[in-house]
Parts: sequence; structure tokens; C-alpha cells
Amino acid sequence: GASLTVADENVAVDNQLGIVALEGLGSLPPAADVTAFGLDLQGARLIAFDTTIELPGPLVVSRGDVIRYNGATYSIVFDASAEGIPSSAVIDAVSISPNGGLLLSFDTAVDLGGPVATQQDLVRWNASGFSVVFDGSAEGLDYRLDVDGAQDLGGGQFLMSFDTTGEIGGVVFADEDIVRFDGSSWSVEFDASAADADWEPADLDAFLVPEPGIGLGLVCGVLGLSFPACFRAGRSSGADRRSVTRSRATR
Repeated sequence: GASLTVADENVAVDNQLGIVALEGLGSLPPAADVTAFGLDLQGARLIAFDTTIELPGPLVVSRGDVIRYNGATYSIVFDASAEGIPSSAVIDAVSISPNGGLLLSFDTAVDLGGPVATQQDLVRWNASGFSVVFDGSAEGLDYRLDVDGAQDLGGGQFLMSFDTTGEIGGVVFADEDIVRFDGSSWSVEFDASAADADWEPADLDAFLVPEPGIGLGLVCGVLGLSFPACFRAGRSSGADRRSVTRSRATR
């Protein structure tokens, strides 16, 4: 099969039908490490990085910021410093919230001016304030786990990926898997290495699963999307680049 190299400034789109392609994120510098990826309702990309970079515009983006890329221009939709987020914090999950605003997760504990969010929590930002919508420790997550990919399904249900292998409620998962929390119990939503062994060396640290009402045409529609939609194969064991080979359809 063909080989696809996914660098840490790339997002790979896997349609689970044997096709993997790089998502178009514009002119990102090689120094950029994409730590979070999502789509808004218009199909524009939402992206966060682990360091300060300069994008065409010019636009200086700090770590912790979330930018919007509409296929032509970049803009900042979440300004971390303006919202009181310390420069040491990185956003490692972003998606739209069904209730409006953004769903965010941080890589460390952050005082949000009232609520304190840890790396296990999910936070909703609605442009005027923050609220913790998922308390990981209250739901039994090991304090060492870091939510590094998330999607709000509404009704208190979330999809999540973690930075390490773990277990919750008798459910064992790897760092390339997606798990579902339905408000009371846990299940593995997508076992990446079972679908294709080439995902096993990677840490899945961003994903997007198609949901009704989310405009996916700009990103994934041309690939005949099934489940899941968009992946970012993160770094593992110090490797900065990931070679992903697809040689078969999995569905």
C-alpha cells in the first residue's frame, strides 16, 4: 500500500475505507505542533498549537490560542492570554459545543477564575466565561490520565482519547483509541489498532467523528466518509514524525 508520513504539524484524515490523506491546513510552519483539531458549524478548521508561531496574514498565534482556518485565512477565535489562561498551558482538545461556544481541554491544571480545570476535565467556553462540563476525577478517571482529544455529543455524552493506556469502569483503552462516556458508563467507541495495526505506534491526540448538523463537506466529504472522520496521529516515544501505511479497506 501507499505510505503517508504524518508530521506533527499535520492532520491525517482516515475514512476507514482504506484511504488516508493529509488535511489542508494552509501554510503552517514546520515548528508548529498541532495539539488539537476540530471543525465549526461552517466546516472551518479549529486548530491549537504547542508553541507560538506566525501564520500568513501575518498573525501571531500563542500556545493556548485556538485559530480558525476557513481554507483561505486564519483568525483567532480563542485568545488564551485575554481569557486568563497561563502561558504554560496548552489546549490539547477542541471542538464545538452543542450548547454554543467551544469545548476545551488543557494539558495541566488551570484556574479559570472560579472553576479549576485539570487535565482530566472538559471545559465549555461561551465567549463570556468557563464552565466545567465533565469532571474526570468525579467520573473515576485516574489522575495520571490526560484527555488529549474530545468531542461533545450533547446530553452529557462525550467522546474522548487519552495520552496513555488506561482503564476506567472495567474498560481498557490504548492511547490511539476513542472511548465514549454516556453520562454514567464507559465503552470503547473505536479501537484504532484493531481497525488497522498501523495506528498502534501513534498517540491519537485529535479526532472528529461526524455528527448530524456538523458541516463536514469541506474537510472529509470527498473521501466517502464513514466512521471515524479525522485523526491526528500524535507523537510517541519521542518520534516527531509518523509514517502511516494503508493497504486495505477496514469496512
